[in-house]
Amino acid sequence: MNPRILLSLTPVVVFFLLTRVAPPQLAILGGFGASAFVFYVTRGDRLIGLLTAFGFVIVAVAATIGIIWNSEKAYLASGPVSDFLLAPLYVGSVLIGKPLVGGISRQLFPAIAGLVPMNAPVFAWLSVAWAGFDILHGVGRTYLLTELSVGEYIIWSRLLSWPPTALLLGITTFFIVREARRHVDFRFSIGDFRPWGARPRREVETAPDGP
Repeated sequence: MNPRILLSLTPVVVFFLLTRVAPPQLAILGGFGASAFVFYVTRGDRLIGLLTAFGFVIVAVAATIGIIWNSEKAYLASGPVSDFLLAPLYVGSVLIGKPLVGGISRQLFPAIAGLVPMNAPVFAWLSVAWAGFDILHGVGRTYLLTELSVGEYIIWSRLLSWPPTALLLGITTFFIVREARRHVDFRFSIGDFRPWGARPRREVETAPDGP
């Protein structure tokens, strides 16, 4: 598993453990402190850095409200609030011709996503798909937060959200890679993927031995 994924779990783990032994304000402070640490360690530049900062601001506001209200659920509300606020960002990015999925994928996987024009339809409809997912995700997490205890919400919201999130990530990756193959001559048959700049397999197989 990617170390960044494990690190991103730190705030919720710290918060969950503190809710077992400490008052709400201390649990919220601990969770927010862990979030600040993760933000500092994993902060990026350009688009992903801006999105990370956007999410951190939401957590900071929720933590402040949670401490003032002495409410752990107010702090946890940062999750569904982020979902609802990200959805219009996805849609807005499509409307201005700069789909968010295109920007994120180009920063994460420039060698592949960079082959696809920014205005390619695949980036637009994938961004809309993520907007729809965030809305449904936000509705689901709001319901769970309302109906379950703090501990139950922390556990069930993760268990129920990971499978569909992984599925949509897989779909996103598949269609971006497929679109990249349509926009460039890879000089090898489908399934014979090679590092960029390496000789095609058929050339290697026919190359003479020795000097």
